[in-house]
Amino acid sequence: MDHIPKKQCDRLLLFSLIVSLAGTLLICGPVGAREAKLVLSLERAIELGLENDETLLQAEQAIAGAEGQVTQAKSAAFPQLSLTGQYGRNFLKPAFFLPEEFREDSDAPAKVEIGEDNDFQGSANLTQVLWAAGRVSAGLDAARAYLRSFRFQEQAASDYVRFNIKEAYFGVLLASEFVRIAEKALHETEEAVRVARAGFDEGVVSRFDVMRAEVELANRKTPLVGARNNLDQALILLRRRCGLGPDVEIVLSDSLKSAHHAGDLETLLAVMHGGSAEIKALENHVEARKHFLRISKAERYPMLQLSAFYAIQTQWSKDLLPDEELIAKVAAVQVGMHVPIFDGLNAKGKIREARANLRLAELELERVQRDKELAVRRAWLSLESAITALEGRRETVRLAEEAHRLSVVRLRNGLATPLERLDAELAMTTARGQLAEALYTLNMAEAYLELAVGSKDYSNITINQ
Repeated sequence: MDHIPKKQCDRLLLFSLIVSLAGTLLICGPVGAREAKLVLSLERAIELGLENDETLLQAEQAIAGAEGQVTQAKSAAFPQLSLTGQYGRNFLKPAFFLPEEFREDSDAPAKVEIGEDNDFQGSANLTQVLWAAGRVSAGLDAARAYLRSFRFQEQAASDYVRFNIKEAYFGVLLASEFVRIAEKALHETEEAVRVARAGFDEGVVSRFDVMRAEVELANRKTPLVGARNNLDQALILLRRRCGLGPDVEIVLSDSLKSAHHAGDLETLLAVMHGGSAEIKALENHVEARKHFLRISKAERYPMLQLSAFYAIQTQWSKDLLPDEELIAKVAAVQVGMHVPIFDGLNAKGKIREARANLRLAELELERVQRDKELAVRRAWLSLESAITALEGRRETVRLAEEAHRLSVVRLRNGLATPLERLDAELAMTTARGQLAEALYTLNMAEAYLELAVGSKDYSNITINQ
């Protein structure tokens, strides 16, 4: 290169770079044409669901509203101060008419105008509740109970979001496994058809065996198409629950796994009663209703209130501002009491309504407690059954795979027919599908139990290996 001029070297280098870039574009395609796949673990899917779920976003706004109600309830205990002002310009002044006996003579004008061109009134008012028979404290306690209830409702909604994400995630894993099983079954059947046709050409396999293999091959294509469609539907559901766009390509990094035996049932029930967000939300709702009953009862008792005001009034016609002698001022402090004597049975109706609402809240709490206890018991039994069934499904798969292997060996040695291999392959495919369903059932049973217990500490509960 020493004998090549510098300009030619630069041109050759630039040409090499252009050729390399063009080759890269031809191989890889335009920049941005391929979107990176989103590798999604179950934990990451739950995080996305908690970030994007509309129900949780609504729960956050409900909490913000409840916090505003607490602020409103607190305001009843503080002094209320207000300023008012009013300015008017009298283009036509008000007037009154004098009777004849008040006039100096009969020709004196009867109409007398009053006031000035400018009119201003202003006041400052202060009010403070001194005693309200418990209305203020009960209102504040009710607002705080509602705030706690909304926060527990948000936590309960988060538990349901986690469960829904798990359900969708496990659904994709199950659908993916069915696609894999269907593809394997199709491949095995294609091999069986190839062997049957070769045997028919050699005269050792009947035409019926070939027809049976070909029919079985045709039947294997339909389940594969259905499995792929089910996988697409499962992915659509998972994207929706994670808040992802419909065009995001997802690759799941987790798999369906075995689960441990659940802990002691009585321990789980105790944790549920003490830590379920749904139950705690209803308990605070009942508490709020008790405070509303206190407020309704307080309607029968008097209220004591302190008030003070300072006001100024002036009218003037000349100059921009009035003279001091044209300004009138007044100030006062008052203590007032409101004593209900007869309100047309309004307080009695409010008390009756508050008692009914309280009883409704208590009944709802009792119903949810019983339903949650039933859900824990059923989920616990389902998990135990799923764990027991899983081992049997695994043994069935091992047996079916061994039977299929032996049928292939026997067929190669002329000791079996292609029909025996097809039957063994069908039994193996069925066993694999049942194992996948058993794993899915097991994982869903554990998710159901976690949802039923409803405690963030569920994963820390001691379990038996």
